[in-house]
Amino acid sequence: MSVGRVPSPDFDENRYERPNQNWICGHTCDGCPCRIGPTPSGACRATTECKPLLTTKEGETKGTWKCTRPKDFGGACPTGPRPDGTCCKVIPKCQPVRSLRARRGLLTRVVIAVSVAVLLIGLGSSWRESFINPAPLSRAHSGPEFVHLAAKQGGGQGCVLCHEDANAGLGRLARSAVKVAQTSLSFAKFTSNERKDFSRMDRSCLSCHEQQSFHHPAVVHETSCATCHVDHQGNAGLMRVADQLCASCHGDKEAMVASAKKAKDLPAVVRFDEPARGVVVFAAKRPPTDVISLVTSFSKDHPEFRAVRPGQTDINPLKFNHKLHLTSDLIPPVKGKKLVCADCHRTDGAGAYMQRITFEANCRSCHSLNFDERNPGMTLPHGDAAFARAYLRSLPLEYADHARRALGIINQHEVSAFVEQQINSLRERNRTGEDLERSAFFNDGKVGPAAGIAGRTGEARAKFAGCVYCHTVTPRENAAPVIAVPQTPDRWFLQATFHHGKHGSMACAECHAAEGSERTADIILPKRESCVQCHGPKVGVSESCSTCHHYHNPPVQMAATARHTTAP
Repeated sequence: MSVGRVPSPDFDENRYERPNQNWICGHTCDGCPCRIGPTPSGACRATTECKPLLTTKEGETKGTWKCTRPKDFGGACPTGPRPDGTCCKVIPKCQPVRSLRARRGLLTRVVIAVSVAVLLIGLGSSWRESFINPAPLSRAHSGPEFVHLAAKQGGGQGCVLCHEDANAGLGRLARSAVKVAQTSLSFAKFTSNERKDFSRMDRSCLSCHEQQSFHHPAVVHETSCATCHVDHQGNAGLMRVADQLCASCHGDKEAMVASAKKAKDLPAVVRFDEPARGVVVFAAKRPPTDVISLVTSFSKDHPEFRAVRPGQTDINPLKFNHKLHLTSDLIPPVKGKKLVCADCHRTDGAGAYMQRITFEANCRSCHSLNFDERNPGMTLPHGDAAFARAYLRSLPLEYADHARRALGIINQHEVSAFVEQQINSLRERNRTGEDLERSAFFNDGKVGPAAGIAGRTGEARAKFAGCVYCHTVTPRENAAPVIAVPQTPDRWFLQATFHHGKHGSMACAECHAAEGSERTADIILPKRESCVQCHGPKVGVSESCSTCHHYHNPPVQMAATARHTTAP
């Protein structure tokens, strides 16, 4: 059996200030507290400095009163007790004060009471929504359409569309809060790496955003909507996402390795990088699955753009030479000036991307397909090899139509004479119709523009060589040849967006080295190094991930309509 520790002989338990004391002597702040102290209820019980002790010697009957004041309080007083045995040192009464512990406890109880009262009033009154709304909603969640949806489910500011319990009573709110505290707000949940449960909020988001899934299908742990898109931040917008959120996964090697492992098992139809319907994209060769790129910021460690990495080529079957068109003296001036990029490349209505290059809009003004130099209006149809073959085999009818339409010859006899003359002229250059047809499709003579032959617009036009001059043509026996369809990509960076209109102050050559490109296979897109010159700390233009990247999965049905210029 253990024995308790014995206190010091001079220990005075009456003077010991215990942590659980609620009241202390009012003279404490003066440095002279009484040794008796107040009662537990805070009443002063000061009387005298000591309680005299009656001592009697052997043989005495009356005895003597002795002062018992402790040494710490001055010891025995010189005058001693009164004859009646009372202490001569009377302690003046004080006003006991609360201890620090008691004041803290009182403040805590007051705060709790006020908080409960405010909650009861705020949650139960008519201005409940204003009370619980931390800040204005984003534009996306406060517009007319959102208000209309909210009116169907309770009205107000639309809280009920996102928060299921927004219109619930106090009892339901309390039960919901307790339930949440047990799952997501417990101390163990906060201190662990386990993902927080935002499933209820996500269900609310997907009730309107039906076509969106959370993120890339290869993400191991799905990211909740509310993790990245934080509302109640004012009208600044809901779409902007902090780069730290992106880097928390894309800068984490463990997360990226797990994602790459999962991507190997995904079916081919489940793809993140699918374009919009009908858009032709350049599907660059994918890097090996064991190559993991960690990204924390664009200017610091973003990898080179996939489309311009070594080994990537444009497999568009069209034969084109940028250097020839932009720098060669063989190309005649257009409207008195040398060709520039803007003569062919024009932005779309939104100013973001370039319009698709077409023969009619961009090539015919110079390459008129005029196979008969003496009759500028006699041009082969473009875009259908079978139609062009039929045109060549019906030349008498075509010349007759040309005589009436372009030359104004009305007399039938004169029309017939004109047709016969033109056919005989063709026979002098091409022995048979088959030779003419073969020349139209397969003559690859490097024939430049004919400066002396002008069309209707007065511009000098190129002589027609043959389809194979620009296209890949495959012959077929007893049928029109097969002409490979050009596939000029509408989008080169499928997983990123770009806006040409926002870069209008820059010259094309600052980003595109077109004047040095002699092959269609050359990809003359800007490299990351070019973009970092502005998008980074050097100049200060935004380098945020969301400036260029989107991250939600598109609808699955788009996959069936996407066309790619290369195999992934």
